[in-house]
Amino acid sequence: MRSLATLAALYVPATAITALIALAVGSPFSLWFRDTPIILGLLLGMMLILGIAWDGLLICVGCVAALLRSGVRRASTGPTLATLRGYRFFSCGPMPIPILLATGFAVLGSSNFTLINLHLLQSVTQWRDPLLWQIESGLLTQLQHLSIDVAAWDRLYHSAWGIEVVAAFALVLLARGPRIVLQYGATMIVVFHLGRLLGVLNPVQGPAFYRPEQFAYLKGSTTDKAMQMVADLLTRPIDQLIDRGGVLLGGVSAMPSLHVAMVAVTAYWLARAQRWTLLMSVPWMLAVWASTVVLGWHYVLDGAGGIALAAASVALTLRLPGLSGKGPE
Repeated sequence: MRSLATLAALYVPATAITALIALAVGSPFSLWFRDTPIILGLLLGMMLILGIAWDGLLICVGCVAALLRSGVRRASTGPTLATLRGYRFFSCGPMPIPILLATGFAVLGSSNFTLINLHLLQSVTQWRDPLLWQIESGLLTQLQHLSIDVAAWDRLYHSAWGIEVVAAFALVLLARGPRIVLQYGATMIVVFHLGRLLGVLNPVQGPAFYRPEQFAYLKGSTTDKAMQMVADLLTRPIDQLIDRGGVLLGGVSAMPSLHVAMVAVTAYWLARAQRWTLLMSVPWMLAVWASTVVLGWHYVLDGAGGIALAAASVALTLRLPGLSGKGPE
């Protein structure tokens, strides 16, 4: 239970600060969004399905190896049920799933910063897109002249959350204990709360919202429909936005890119568990970064900001009590 207490010690002050800011500016605040049970249920279901499928595969491999060994009637160096048991998901202990569920709950709660952001944009702050567009317009205007398979980029971008769950599952398997999973969860909480606070201080819409005419090739795509939903969100009164759900609220501010930051954090902790995972996680991170630009969700600098945010969040997490890099796994 110390793992959950550690996450609570991080989540409670972060949420209290968010609530105080919301109170100070007169913005709505919610501890529990309408889609919270849906998201947590999906996360739990996916982890259990992956765990059952993975452990079942290992049992099958062990049984086949045992049959082959008995068939040739000689010693074999192949895997046995006993050796494969050490690689099973459900032999990792009971704590990883509660840690991941608590992380999901805390991350969704950071959507309150979006409510603060939209409230301040009504009269206090303004979008910062003109500056970023001026810096990157040369690159972004060239995208419309390229032959882009929007459907393929759509699948990559919108599958990021599903792949993130699979990556978290892999982290549980590779870490073989709750410590790295706890550090991963704590870093994610820091990333989303700090990242969305930065979005309040420096609100950025994203290039396809600022200059939609430059992204006409997105028409009819999944991204186009998702952007219409976000645009509709921006037109609604602030007191109605909580009913739209925490997930949709998270897609408003573009700087820094939390898509890229999330993948960068996952890549780091996977590498801490097993360094060879960088061979897959780094190309994945770069591809996600590229997809955010091609689809007009983010400027290139948003992705760079996401990587910087991920690095800062890891460094901060490793300095928090109970989350240092030292200690048993």
